[in-house]
Amino acid sequence: MSSCETPIFRSEEFLVFPNRVVQRNGREAVVADDGTVWSYGNRERPSWKMSGGVKELASYEGPIPVLNAAYDLAVREFLESRGDEGVLLTGAAWGKSVWTRDVSFATTLGLGMVDPDICMASLKVRVSHGEVMQDTGTGGSWPISTDRVAWGIAAWDLYLITGDREWLEWSAKVLDRTCLHDILVVDELSGLVRGESSFLDWRSQSYPDWMTPADIGESCSLSTMALHARCRAILGEMYAELGDQSKAGYWKKAAERVRKAIETMFRIPHRPAYGQFLYGRGYPVLSERIDTLGSLLCLLFGIVDGEEAASFLYELPHCLMGVPCFHPQKTMTAMDYHNGTMWPFLEGFYAQTAASLGNEDAMSASLACLVRSSLINGTNKENISLIHGTDEGLVQSSDRQLWSIAGTLGVFLKGLFGIWCENDSLMLSPCVPKEWAGRHVLMGVKYRKATIDVILLGHGSQVGKCMVNGKTGVPVIEKSAEGHFIVEIELLPGDPSVNGINWSPVSYDLPSPQWIHEGNELRWEPVPDAWYYRVYRNGIPIAQTEQTVFVPHPMAAVNQYQVMAVSKDDRESFLNEPREYIPGNARVETRPCGLSGDDVWVSRMDGSRHAYFYDVILGQSGVYRVDAFFSNGSGDYKDGNTCALRSLVLNGKRVGSLVFPHMNTQGDWGNFFYTPGLDVPLAAGIYTVELTYGEEDENINHDVNDCLIKHMRFTRISP
Repeated sequence: MSSCETPIFRSEEFLVFPNRVVQRNGREAVVADDGTVWSYGNRERPSWKMSGGVKELASYEGPIPVLNAAYDLAVREFLESRGDEGVLLTGAAWGKSVWTRDVSFATTLGLGMVDPDICMASLKVRVSHGEVMQDTGTGGSWPISTDRVAWGIAAWDLYLITGDREWLEWSAKVLDRTCLHDILVVDELSGLVRGESSFLDWRSQSYPDWMTPADIGESCSLSTMALHARCRAILGEMYAELGDQSKAGYWKKAAERVRKAIETMFRIPHRPAYGQFLYGRGYPVLSERIDTLGSLLCLLFGIVDGEEAASFLYELPHCLMGVPCFHPQKTMTAMDYHNGTMWPFLEGFYAQTAASLGNEDAMSASLACLVRSSLINGTNKENISLIHGTDEGLVQSSDRQLWSIAGTLGVFLKGLFGIWCENDSLMLSPCVPKEWAGRHVLMGVKYRKATIDVILLGHGSQVGKCMVNGKTGVPVIEKSAEGHFIVEIELLPGDPSVNGINWSPVSYDLPSPQWIHEGNELRWEPVPDAWYYRVYRNGIPIAQTEQTVFVPHPMAAVNQYQVMAVSKDDRESFLNEPREYIPGNARVETRPCGLSGDDVWVSRMDGSRHAYFYDVILGQSGVYRVDAFFSNGSGDYKDGNTCALRSLVLNGKRVGSLVFPHMNTQGDWGNFFYTPGLDVPLAAGIYTVELTYGEEDENINHDVNDCLIKHMRFTRISP
């Protein structure tokens, strides 16, 4: 991989020249002098000729042909993504669908600046019964998946861009109802919010194999927690803007509770980093893998700020073909989708974060990876392999994926040009790395009643000189501004101490140990490459052994054991499935009244929604883990929107929701599982037990909310 030309960007896998991108494996993209672009990825793409811009959209012209080509391709594909019904389409492979998280992230990445009207229309169709719809997903969707609040980030951005008061009032009402429903169902007393990792909704790709939809619904993930923290803060800002200080104060406090829970529960000891998710059954343990989306959201939302923010960004692993979804990858035999891949929308968030922190090295690498991905593949792919940089061998990778288009456009709008909207103004904080220096021009940016052209000269992340309409000024456009503004900025190099990128090889974990169920000892199969095993009891590491056997402690209380494999080079496995030792006095079971033998309680929307159980006698006070033995065959365990919910009522008081996800294939009502547990502090005594259906138990489907129940159990897990 050599050339007599000087590359703009060089890595071990690819080079970026002014008019072409060349990979080590021979794949390339070329921009001809007449503006024709040829792409030779894993299959040759038809060539296209750059259009030179679209009148109603912001247009870009720069000194480097490959940048012009990448921007032109993104605009071209954005226009193709505007559906006949006036809403945005998810991608070429996804028909006429529009999804909550995709359109929300795409709007936030930059599409809100490109076309706010179609973004508003697309967000509106993701509202039903007055609240935001969760996309279909694991176990029947919400509340196993709970990242629907990403909608609020986009809604607020659109208000800041347009100043549309009617939109603000409506979106605040929708987001308020959505977040209040979430607080009733998925919030815990600690401030944690339950739910699957945002966008990583193919559970086999990023969760331990033993985790079921019920286990995922019980877990708490960094990315989803960050979205909930930010959306509650946004509600505080929305109500402050609307003049309702009481509600503004409530939501600011609600946001702070979630932010504190992230810092307390997700911080990896002695590192400027947060872990991936908390997982387990009643005794949560932090997975210390790096979740890229969650980490970037924490930086962009100010959950991590100040001097530590630069260290957090540098800690994020970045592979040669792009930023991974998480690190390390999961060892698995199936084809990759989230595992082993780079998603361009994530790279877009990485670039924007790097630019906002003035990390010119990271911005340069991210820009190069996005240009390489779009031009080599001839389209803004849904995802590409971290190994060879195309969609070859992946489970699924749609062309013209909406949030990938937004990631590319956003690296120009919010990265190079640094356009950020605040409550009272539009601010320009450009970041042009030295390798990409020159005259960059962005024309026709719409902001409320103003139209803005921006000209960047030089390189760096500090504003040296700023001219506004020919006069010395500051790179800020007030929200009350009207008319046409030409902003010319001369850049200076920024703080070199914040530069740097954590180049990381594509690495893989160890498989989780598999239990051998013989006798009362803990035994497990040897794990290849394991140097030793770490034994956990009730979520706390208690022993380290090179053997594959461990003698458990006497059963004076509930003891739950798990084992992790660790290699000599410090690669770790996920913890294996919890194995419980329950003393006889620690668990009490109860059945629905009137059942006998192998009978089940049928709880359906068109029948007996409520279930009444025999009273429970608890001999000791403590925290009890309450769960139910159930079946839900309304849909497949991988998909759908008919996860069932019922409120747990003890002695006439609602104490929370029990969730009954899809656990089987659709139509299979014969296999039973335990629900996610609900941890409830209870005093010793006699309790009446009911499962009821109320407004708070509505799911995303609204019509189908059914389950079968055999029994319920109360397990004392702590004093």
